[in-house]
Amino acid sequence: MATVDPQLPSVGTMVNVLCCMCGISIPPNPANACASCLASRADVTRGISTEATLHQCRGCQRWHKDAGKWIACDLESRDLMALCLSNVSGLKTAKHDKKIRLVDAGWIWTEPHSMRLKVRLTIQREVQSGTILQQSFTVVFVVRNQQCIECQAEFRQGSWKSLVQVRQRVGHKRTFLYLEQLILKHGAHRGCLSIETFRDGMDFYFPEKNKAAR
Repeated sequence: MATVDPQLPSVGTMVNVLCCMCGISIPPNPANACASCLASRADVTRGISTEATLHQCRGCQRWHKDAGKWIACDLESRDLMALCLSNVSGLKTAKHDKKIRLVDAGWIWTEPHSMRLKVRLTIQREVQSGTILQQSFTVVFVVRNQQCIECQAEFRQGSWKSLVQVRQRVGHKRTFLYLEQLILKHGAHRGCLSIETFRDGMDFYFPEKNKAAR
C-alpha cells in the first residue's frame, strides 16, 4: 500500500518561496522577490518628467498646443487633460513602449490663482520578465502667460485685414439676439479681433480673410 508524506505538498498546492532580498515567504514569481523589495530597487517613473510648462493667453484664455495653434479648454476638462499629457516629457515614448502602460490620470485641486495645475498619473511598468509594478505620482504644470497671435494683433493699430458688416434696419433686435446666440454657440468670436455695435448693426474685425469667411 502506498503512503503519502504529510510534510510534502499535495499536487496542485501553491508552494511559497522566500524573497531573495528580505527572506519573507511569498508566492513564486519570475523575480523571486516581494513587491516592496522590487519597488525599492526599480523606479517605475524613470524617464518621465514630474514638472512641465503650459502657456495660456491672458486675453482669450486659450491654451497653446503646438506650431502656433491655440485651443479653448475648460479647467479640469478632458481636452485640457489631453493637452497636459502631451506635454509630459517621456510619456509619449512610454505610450509606444509595451513595458509601460498609462492606467489612470486625474486632476488634483489647486488654488485658482496659483498658476499651477496638478495631475496624478498611475502607470504600470514591466521591471523584469513577467513582473509588473504599478506606481502613482504627481505631475505639476506651471502656467505661463503668453499672448496668442490674434490677441497680439488686436493691440496693434490698423492690424485688421478683413471686415464683416451686418446691418438690419428694423425696429426690433430679435435677429441680432439670435445672431449673438449662434456666435457664442459655435465659438465664432474667438477668431475676431474686435466687435463694434451700432444702432442698425455690427462690425466684425478679423486678422485674416479666411477667418472672416467662416
